[in-house]
Amino acid sequence: MSRLSVLLERFRRTAGVPAVPAEDFEAELAPVFAALEELEADATRLRDRGRAEAEERLTAARVERERIAAAWRPLAEAERARVAAARRSAAEEEAHGIVARAEVEADRVRARGRERIPSLVDSVLAGVRGTGE
Repeated sequence: MSRLSVLLERFRRTAGVPAVPAEDFEAELAPVFAALEELEADATRLRDRGRAEAEERLTAARVERERIAAAWRPLAEAERARVAAARRSAAEEEAHGIVARAEVEADRVRARGRERIPSLVDSVLAGVRGTGE
């Protein structure tokens, strides 16, 4: 068993009280606390390095995001223009369709009017002749 294992075994049996009293606890525990301090310093360095690395990655990701956005921005604008032109074209086609249907309806109304004119003229003339007699 290593020296540290033997030392820790003394404290394991009860709640932190050494199983075998030693004359100089401070000297006996100094290596344990030194090792803990070293572990704490390592943890702090790892945490700081992790934070720095995370910040570097975030910065790189922001730069990459801007590069991608800059590359795609002209394509997005071109697509918006294409969609706007397609909508305008569809609206113009719809307007032409409305005008064409209106012209057909106007022709139908005129034709119906031409068909009815002779009977209306006959009716007016009959009314005029009937009142003149």
